[in-house]
Amino acid sequence: MEELAQQAAHDIYSKENTDAYESLRLSFGIIVGTMNKLANAMENGEYDFDGTHEKKKPAPLKQRAEAIKSQASDIEAVKLKVDAKEEEIKELKRQLRLKQEELSEQQVRIGLVEKKLENKNKEAEEDLSKLQRKLDESALVLKKKEKEFEETYDTLQSDIDSLEQEKTELKERLRVLSKNTLLQNMSRQSSVAVSGSVSPVGGPVSPDSNLLVQQVAALRDALHHSKQELIHLKAERMKKQMASLTPLDVPKKPCSLSSSTGLVKIGDIPDTSSCDLNKLIQRTKDLLQNANKLSACPRLIDISSRMPGCAPATQNSGPMRQIISQTAELTALERNTQELQVQMTTVLASSRSGGQVRTDFSTFPTPQFAKMLHEKTNHNVKLGTIQIPTTGKADIIPLHLQPDQFRYIHEKLIM
Repeated sequence: MEELAQQAAHDIYSKENTDAYESLRLSFGIIVGTMNKLANAMENGEYDFDGTHEKKKPAPLKQRAEAIKSQASDIEAVKLKVDAKEEEIKELKRQLRLKQEELSEQQVRIGLVEKKLENKNKEAEEDLSKLQRKLDESALVLKKKEKEFEETYDTLQSDIDSLEQEKTELKERLRVLSKNTLLQNMSRQSSVAVSGSVSPVGGPVSPDSNLLVQQVAALRDALHHSKQELIHLKAERMKKQMASLTPLDVPKKPCSLSSSTGLVKIGDIPDTSSCDLNKLIQRTKDLLQNANKLSACPRLIDISSRMPGCAPATQNSGPMRQIISQTAELTALERNTQELQVQMTTVLASSRSGGQVRTDFSTFPTPQFAKMLHEKTNHNVKLGTIQIPTTGKADIIPLHLQPDQFRYIHEKLIM
């Protein structure tokens, strides 16, 4: 190791007689001295630096060029500002011209309005003068009316006073008459009116008692007339109520005239139709009895004869079979009812001339007869009223329509 150190020191320091340790000691001494110098310099602030560098001053030519460029840019900006101001001045001039035109128009309008105002003032003055004249005339008429009213009032007041005086005189005269005298005179007057005799009545007769008797007779006549008028009004009201009721459809019965309910003779209806009618009546009774039976005694589905989850022994007693049988009964009843209605319509149509149409396979009621039969029923519904202006007395004409006819009329009215 020492040999290697000696060889390295010889190669680095190029000294043959120096020891390696001595060479290293000298090198470290130099390093320590250098470090001390650096430390002292740093303490004294010799190595402090604020980071600023001194700027070099540009050349005068460049400075002059920059100044000229800035002046040129300022001149361009000033030119742009001047152009903008000129445009603003032009716009202001144009607006000023428009304002002057508007001002002239407003002045013309003001002149027209002032002229209209003058005309209105003149008209108002004329109307005011007319109203003033009318007011004066009305005041004169009112004064005349007041004068006439006062005169009339005075006249009426004098009449009232005279009537009051007469009334008091009549009351005094009535008080003078006694009650017995009045009763005797009334009884004598009534006896004279009944017997019609002209025998003289004994005793003095007062004209006031005759007046009272006449008033009593007039009141009796008025009461009798009022009763008769009341009876007449009640009868008229009952007639109107009876006329407003729906007329009764009384069917014809094949019975003799001696019967209390008979309307026609037996020979008026053919024997065949009477037989058919009797059959239809019997069939109607049977259908009504069946319907009442089904309504009054409904049958429930019997599921008590088997255990839950177990199939029935036969299908005839199963719930489904019972439902099917009940449905079949209701369907048969409805079908029989429809057939009975058709047969009844056919019988009614056959009993009326021109009421049915015969074909090769069946007979059908005519549309006119079906419409008439439908009109006689009480199932009609009022859907609306069509009013047509007329000059004379208006009549109410009922129209019984089918759905297609009503739709056709509705479309025509809308169009």
